[in-house]
Amino acid sequence: MDAILARIHHYCAYQERCIRDVDNKLLQWKVSSVKRTQIIHHLKKEGFIDEERFARIFVRGKFHINKWGRAKIRAELKSRNIPDKIVRQSMEEIGEDDYIRTIRELVLKKKLEINNGKHFNVREKIITFVTGKGYEFSLITKVLTELNI
Repeated sequence: MDAILARIHHYCAYQERCIRDVDNKLLQWKVSSVKRTQIIHHLKKEGFIDEERFARIFVRGKFHINKWGRAKIRAELKSRNIPDKIVRQSMEEIGEDDYIRTIRELVLKKKLEINNGKHFNVREKIITFVTGKGYEFSLITKVLTELNI
C-alpha cells in the first residue's frame, strides 16, 4: 500500500489531476475498488486532488494554450465527471473580452489559411473550424459580420 501511495502522490504532484484520472490510474495498476476509494479519500484530505482547483486550471490551460471554446471545455469537464456547479464556477476563468478576442484571432488565422475562392465557402470553412474548437455559433457569426467576412 505504501508503494502505491508513493506512486500516486508522485502522479498527482507532477500535474493537476481530477478524481477520475486518479481512479483510472489506480484501476490501470489493478488496485481493488475498496483500496481505490481509500486512496482517493486520502488524496483529497491531503490536498493532492481537488476538483475545483483542477477545473480552474484545466479551463485556463485549454482556453489560453489550446484556444478551446467554452462548449468544448465544458464537454471535456463533464466527461471527467466534474460536478455542474464546479464547471459553472470554473468557466468564470475566461474573461468575455479575451473570449471574443480569441474568436477574432482564430477567424483571421483561418481566413489566411484558406485559399480565397468562393466567399460563401470561406465563411463556411471558418465557421466549421471555429465551432469545432468549441465556440458558440452566434458569437462566431457576430465576429464574422464585424470583420466583413
